[in-house]
Amino acid sequence: MTKTTRLGRHVFGCFVLLAAAAVSTTLYAQTADTATLPASTVSAAPTPDPGQELVVVELFNKSVVINSIIFGLSVIALLLFTYFFLMLRGPMLAPPLFVDEISKLVRTRQFKEAADYCRGHQRFFIASIVQRCMENTDKPHGVLMGILDSEGRRRADIIWNRINYLADVSNVAPMLGLLGTVLGMIEAFFGLEYASASINAKVLSNAIGGAMATTMFGLIVGIVALVFHAIVKGRLIGALAEAEQVAHSLTDQINRSEP
Repeated sequence: MTKTTRLGRHVFGCFVLLAAAAVSTTLYAQTADTATLPASTVSAAPTPDPGQELVVVELFNKSVVINSIIFGLSVIALLLFTYFFLMLRGPMLAPPLFVDEISKLVRTRQFKEAADYCRGHQRFFIASIVQRCMENTDKPHGVLMGILDSEGRRRADIIWNRINYLADVSNVAPMLGLLGTVLGMIEAFFGLEYASASINAKVLSNAIGGAMATTMFGLIVGIVALVFHAIVKGRLIGALAEAEQVAHSLTDQINRSEP
């Protein structure tokens, strides 16, 4: 298991714990409020004007804990998208300087030196692929192509797993939004017990409107994260195609360098 995979699991584990804390905090708060607040006070509480427009900040404050988690997911999605968008390019997976140096070593049949050079540059996607080929130069061309394909798939799977964090955000954010809506609805219906009949409609509409806001925020973040994932996915496919072309070119040079 790679460090990035472990880090990703820790991050999402933290968000699960935060979501659980949000549920318990909200339920405890509403229980404490309804238990300690007299009915006359609840009935006399000011209600918003039906014609008043709710701004984003007011909607956000309807469920601060869950909306804050959703906002945190949006920040993570933006950071992941920026990182992947900048890093997933052909020259980043197979740097020209690295490829040129390997080509020089292959042309002079310095395969051991080429393998050592790859070991020292494992941060590059193509390095381990070329290293495996350099360590098996005595094998037939068909075997080399099989090694290249298997190692390339292994390395590509690691990157695919990393960009799937964006897909995870697109799934988790709407679920958190739905959770906030359910909690808001529970709070709204329990609040009716302590409200007078004359303001029941206002209390209920205001509470339900605030509860629906968490679903709106969750859907917005989920849709944006899904778009980010689609963009990064297309960029990765193109970058992997370029890296594969470079790897095949280096493998062909091994055969051409044979005496």
